[in-house]
Amino acid sequence: MDNTLNPEIKQKAIENLILLILGSVDKEMSQLHLQKEVFLLWNFHPLIKKYIGFIKHFRGPFSREIQESIFSPLYLENDWEYNNPSKNDEYSGGHIRLTKKGKEDYSKLINSIRENSKETKDPDLLQLLSGIKLVRMLYDKLSSEELLLLIYYTYPEYIQKSEVFNQINSDRIRIFTKLLKEGVIDKDRFDDLLSTEVFL
Repeated sequence: MDNTLNPEIKQKAIENLILLILGSVDKEMSQLHLQKEVFLLWNFHPLIKKYIGFIKHFRGPFSREIQESIFSPLYLENDWEYNNPSKNDEYSGGHIRLTKKGKEDYSKLINSIRENSKETKDPDLLQLLSGIKLVRMLYDKLSSEELLLLIYYTYPEYIQKSEVFNQINSDRIRIFTKLLKEGVIDKDRFDDLLSTEVFL
């Protein structure tokens, strides 16, 4: 994360990123999925690393900037709404969905990005849009436990402060078998995951 950035520019960029992720698929997403999907994008797209940092946290990689922007946006007020998790929901952290205003702002932002990309011939933002869509299509269908387990096995350094790893890991064979059957992972990845041992 670049701490020399103008705070206003940084905050607008974070809120616009949340808007792009929420708007890329027209359905609500859990706070956990939003955090982890931003983390996956953060690992592959240098543009995001300028604006957001991740720390080891109770449920894997966590960004304070994302959480604060979900609950207290400064520039995109009323673009999304947050619903608390149900009483038996241990992992999701609640759900977020775009409002009508958010959908309108999403359309304007997408059009602006496409126009600017044509003028500047800079593919970065268009690649980010494609990445966002791909990540949501791949990971939205996973349960919180499935997503967390994949993150923990792919980025084991984020297990360190986890409060849920042992509980989820005790069910890893069933979870990885389900992901294989659903085509989320292939046989090589399945074998690799089962042969890997990670510890808290």
